[in-house]
Amino acid sequence: MKGFPSLLILVFALIACEGESKPSATGSGVRAPEMSLTFLDGTTTSLSKLEGKVVLLNFWATWCLPCKQELPHFEALHRAYQKEGLVVVGVSMDQAEPAYVQTFVNDAGLTYRVAMAPFEEIEKVWTTIEGISTVHGFGDEAPTVANGSVQMMPTTFIIDRSGQIVRKHVGPRDRETLEPELRNLMGLSSSS
Repeated sequence: MKGFPSLLILVFALIACEGESKPSATGSGVRAPEMSLTFLDGTTTSLSKLEGKVVLLNFWATWCLPCKQELPHFEALHRAYQKEGLVVVGVSMDQAEPAYVQTFVNDAGLTYRVAMAPFEEIEKVWTTIEGISTVHGFGDEAPTVANGSVQMMPTTFIIDRSGQIVRKHVGPRDRETLEPELRNLMGLSSSS
């Protein structure tokens, strides 16, 4: 019993330290990497230049059926919230020419910006990032902590206005799954 108060102090100190290392309410505490984006029209920007906006960054390919299924949902989010500060960026990981991807984008009716990047470049940049809150499957599972790997498509990152990664979604998403999270980050009420 003599060492009991010391043990209690140690336990409370550990709990306090653990609480300090948890992600903030708006982000996972992991900064999005510096990444150059080359859009289909040839213009470029960097991910850091999008700070101040809420970013939905989607890695996809034209040959990926689940990717194709979620594109209309991202277009709907883009149209609904671009004036509220949402930026939707698609990153095609196709090995095709930009003209092929542009034709696909036009046929799909996408108006948000689409860039292209080779898989190796994406993995080099994103795999080194650790500690990202990640949801696998169809969004109904509890988040786990993972790295930034984009091994599976589609993979979508939600980035807050300060450039912090809030969540990584692996697998297809629909508007209803992402909208509450995005509205919260944009400071909008949960009702429409």
